[in-house]
Amino acid sequence: MAANRPQQVPPAGNGSGGADALAGGSLASTAKLSLSQKLGSSLSRFRRGGKGSASGSSRADRLRKDVDFTEHTWPEDKLFEYYGATPEGGLSSAQVLQNRAKYGWNRLTPPPTTPWWIKYLKCYADIFMMLLLFGGVLCFVAYGIDQSDLTNLYLGVVLVLVVFASATFGYYTESKAEGVMEGFKKLVPKKCRVLRDGTVLILDAEELVPGDVVELSDGDQVPADIRVLSAIDMKVDNSSLTGESEPQERSPELAHDANGKLITVPLEAANLCFFTTIVTSGSGRGMVIGTGDRTVMGQIAGLAAESGSNEKTQFQKEVDTFIKIISVVAITIGITFVLIGVFVAKATVIEMIVFAIGIIVGCVPEGLLVTLTVSLALSAKNMYAKNVLVKGMPSVENLGSTTVVASDKTGTLTQNRMTVQHAWYNGALVAIPAARNRPQLQAAMKPGVLKGPLYDPQDPTWQQLQMVATLCNNSRFIVKDKDDDTKPPIDLAKAVEDPDFNLLGLECTGDASESGLIKCVELLRSVEGYHRACPKIHEIKFNSTNKWQLSIHRPEDPAAQHPLLVLKGAPERVLRMCTHIMLDGQSVPLDADMQRKYNEAYESLGAMGERVLGFAYREMGEVPLDHPFTNKPEPNFEFKNLTFVGLMSLIDPPREGVKEAVEKCKRARIKVFMVTGDHPITAQAIAKQIGIIDEEKYAQGKAIVVKGDDIREWMDIEDPAERQAKWDWALSHEQIVFARVSPAHKLLIVENCQRRGENVAVTGDGVNDAPALKKANTGLAMGISGKDVSKEAADMILMDDNFASIVNGIEEGRVIFDNLKKSIAYTLASKFPEQIPFLLYVAMNFPLALSTILILTIDLGCDMLPAISLAYEPKEADIMDRPPRNPATERLVSRRLISFSYFQIGIMQTCAGFLAFMAVLNDYGYDWGTLIGLGINWTNHPMICAVGTNSWGVAPRECGFGCGEPAKSVNGVQTLYGQYSSRSEDLEFCRDGCQVPFNGTADPFVEFSEFGFRGFPPEGPLLSNAVEAVCSRTCAWFRGLTAEQSAFYIRQNDIYRARLAAGAVDPNNPFGYSPDAQYALLLSAGEAAQFERYCAAPGSEAWGFPDRGLSNSDVDRAPQGGWYWWNGLPQYWPNLTQQSNVLAMAQSAYFLAVVVARWADLLVCKTRKESIFNQGMRNKVLNWALLFETFIAAAVVYIPPLNTVFGTRPVPVMYICTGLPFFIFIFIYDEIRKLYIRRKPRGWVKRNTYW
Repeated sequence: MAANRPQQVPPAGNGSGGADALAGGSLASTAKLSLSQKLGSSLSRFRRGGKGSASGSSRADRLRKDVDFTEHTWPEDKLFEYYGATPEGGLSSAQVLQNRAKYGWNRLTPPPTTPWWIKYLKCYADIFMMLLLFGGVLCFVAYGIDQSDLTNLYLGVVLVLVVFASATFGYYTESKAEGVMEGFKKLVPKKCRVLRDGTVLILDAEELVPGDVVELSDGDQVPADIRVLSAIDMKVDNSSLTGESEPQERSPELAHDANGKLITVPLEAANLCFFTTIVTSGSGRGMVIGTGDRTVMGQIAGLAAESGSNEKTQFQKEVDTFIKIISVVAITIGITFVLIGVFVAKATVIEMIVFAIGIIVGCVPEGLLVTLTVSLALSAKNMYAKNVLVKGMPSVENLGSTTVVASDKTGTLTQNRMTVQHAWYNGALVAIPAARNRPQLQAAMKPGVLKGPLYDPQDPTWQQLQMVATLCNNSRFIVKDKDDDTKPPIDLAKAVEDPDFNLLGLECTGDASESGLIKCVELLRSVEGYHRACPKIHEIKFNSTNKWQLSIHRPEDPAAQHPLLVLKGAPERVLRMCTHIMLDGQSVPLDADMQRKYNEAYESLGAMGERVLGFAYREMGEVPLDHPFTNKPEPNFEFKNLTFVGLMSLIDPPREGVKEAVEKCKRARIKVFMVTGDHPITAQAIAKQIGIIDEEKYAQGKAIVVKGDDIREWMDIEDPAERQAKWDWALSHEQIVFARVSPAHKLLIVENCQRRGENVAVTGDGVNDAPALKKANTGLAMGISGKDVSKEAADMILMDDNFASIVNGIEEGRVIFDNLKKSIAYTLASKFPEQIPFLLYVAMNFPLALSTILILTIDLGCDMLPAISLAYEPKEADIMDRPPRNPATERLVSRRLISFSYFQIGIMQTCAGFLAFMAVLNDYGYDWGTLIGLGINWTNHPMICAVGTNSWGVAPRECGFGCGEPAKSVNGVQTLYGQYSSRSEDLEFCRDGCQVPFNGTADPFVEFSEFGFRGFPPEGPLLSNAVEAVCSRTCAWFRGLTAEQSAFYIRQNDIYRARLAAGAVDPNNPFGYSPDAQYALLLSAGEAAQFERYCAAPGSEAWGFPDRGLSNSDVDRAPQGGWYWWNGLPQYWPNLTQQSNVLAMAQSAYFLAVVVARWADLLVCKTRKESIFNQGMRNKVLNWALLFETFIAAAVVYIPPLNTVFGTRPVPVMYICTGLPFFIFIFIYDEIRKLYIRRKPRGWVKRNTYW
């Protein structure tokens, strides 16, 4: 297949792999590499410079290059000379001080941190919070100016509470665990044994300096980076650094690779031990060559701290951008219309403060942040049920936006347990089912269940292979519960018969390969029973020189006189010790044909990435059972001329469900990269098994295996553009496996993917993964196998270490993105019906249709739970068939969502509200055509309307406001109004306006004649001050009239009376017969006579209303001939309370109609594309939320105590019904819209309305 694969040529440049790097169409090499070539190019260089070294490049660049120790290649005498130590005495006390001055203490440097209280205060330094706080302050200012209205106080308290809750929520959810460095500190060993001044001392590990000679033994934690000087069977667990599951041997000498070359790459070197790793067996002595930050672990810690940027997620950025836009809009609208109100509408300061509050509250979705936070928290709870523990809330949605998953292999894609897969015996290769229990094994062995030939448990050669694999094995099952000593041990004989028992998951002693072998053979015969039947007499353990393990046993046959030797190990070493091979249960000479078949089987299993072991035995007829076996100084028995039984191969198999999860990612157009420290061949084999690499794609050159060596070559290229071109070439492939990579490589993979615009999710379990986990858009640590450092660095933790859980998390992330859009679309749709009333209020002086407190009731009372309930909405059918969202085109709050919420659904809701509002006002006699110009003073002054007739009867033609409250004193002299006011508020006559005189009566001092309001005639020669002539009528005003003026006014009044008596007055335009008619009601003959009489009396200067002006500057003037208008009829006296109640009822009707229309909005927001009839009403929380929203709205309007708090009035049900047609229209409109989207996925409707 590889031969037919097209040749791929990477971009030319320094360090390109050339033909060798592309052999077989892959960057994979067959040379064995461990995770050594890790972290980048020069820790040694920046170590040499001591604490203050700069090395000519930025720290970030240095950290991204592999460590480049050279000390491990030096002769020992040079090493001792360089650090000033001696083999016999170690460092002297004086040299310790010199080295410490140069290299510092053996401790990790913590990064700078920000105090929690500063972080909390920063949550308030957000434009959204500041805007709401400003609104709250305005409320308190308004309450301070007018303490009679408690509404402003309530509003201020609510807004401040909203800010406090939002900031606290934000701090709690966004404060990510920053204990990564603390996690590293936990890894640092406490004590160690050091040779100083010729004496072995026990010191704190942080006291070590380069040059110290340290003794290591079984169980010790390595206290620094150490060059091994001597070792006895020493092995070190490097899994926390490299991810290698098996302990690595350590010796004073460098190892050789398959080509015979010395392995000098530091993390591959056999003569180096690394800070915080653990000695699992043996002992040794070594010299410290790196301490603290100048160690491999220190570099990883530095990478983790450096790569852990505080950059916000795309979700957070989009929310912030949206909030800024909303805030700017609110500020712009507020300033613009406040200016209009002050300079055009002549509104008062308190009225403009109320307006500014209304605009802020109407524009800003107060409950949005809380809704988003709660929705994310609910989603995090759902993800926990799918074995994904979320640490940072925004990462929930971020995972759903993932375009690349860079996953570890061991334990995530695979089971992290070695399992026997194949065996070769009798010259044939067979498969071995991995069964959890005996019933499952029996089912798997039935013909046709599995493809290919299976092993035969009854075959004598297999039985001999089983015997060797069982006896030459020191692994045992752990059947005792480690956490509960009171529990009885597991009875394996009974347990394996249970179809629910999982033998493969049972922990074992011994290494991974031996554990895999006993799990294979236990189902055929008890391992413990076999060992009891064939007790061990002698053993030679596995070592790096021999590459095999040998044990001698008493045969099972009681009559046997000679022991049995069994051996397993590296196949080539085992075969070299054999002269015979077993075929069909018989030992026959090993000939060339069987050697060829062996070679083919060995190569075939190796190509599948499996670890192959060879097995042999010999019946020791030359020695008795009581032979005193020993292997010191040399073995005193023959262990050559063995019979080769066969091969068994093991691999860490893929987890169940991983292949399906990878396929699901492909459907969702998510790339899955395998990033592992394992061998390229093994990585590629597993990748092909689970579908990360497809044979077809590989043959077409669309899949690739990249080695750590290739990345090192790229990083050695000095030209950044050329180096970037290498990365772009590799990352342009559809399917990629990265093998033999280091922590720095993993970080580079993440950074280069992000540079290409990818949203990267990374998995990791070791300390070495912390940098990449912090840098990734979403870091996923392993909950079972993960180290504390990796968990602290990650955004999420996979509780079951399973890749399938990642895919479930991605699906949940997509669902929450969908549902968050639905919540936002629903929330924003109320903004239009909340803002329009205030804009009309100032721009057109239209009565305010919705009060500020009712806006908050909608946002925080009615809408909060429905918006949150959308987080419970089940996924839509195509959720994992869509490509990952492109943040540039599919934002959380997009142009199309704004259009949908504001200008489609929002307008419909606004129409519903105004229909109800106008219906109430109309039914109480306030004609729609007369409302403009009355808004600002509606609740401050009684309305005066000129009445006419229409087909419905009497109706107001024109309305306005008359005179203000009379002055209580003028120039320090108390007026008559002031005298009465001082006695009691009940005696404040004419406070809201004077009573209209009854027909045939007159009161010359008031603003009304018996025919209605006197009006404000044009000023000129006949009238110097119209306001004084109407509102400030006093004896002084009357005396100031000239004879000509008085006669003119009286004459016009007489003309009007005559026309009225003759029936010549048009009821719809009673004063339109002449321009002079505008003066007809200023003064009558009877009023003039009354003036003469009253003004002649003593104290007459107190009569009338001196210095009284208009109710509201020079706008909204009452019309001539107007009457007080309330209850749908002209009235003689003012009733401001009834007028205010009608407006409150109309506002309540507007509020209820909008809520009814929002029922439909909630239903249509259940889906973005699917019909609600397909989606159904399965969301029980949403169903309850509908009822809750309705209950809140009804309670606010119909419960009397709440009427006082919210300024509402009970509304007849018929006004609520005005919202129902809009409910139906919204529902039908959206169903038709979605139908067009589904039928024409690329049509105009989809392009312009799909949000």
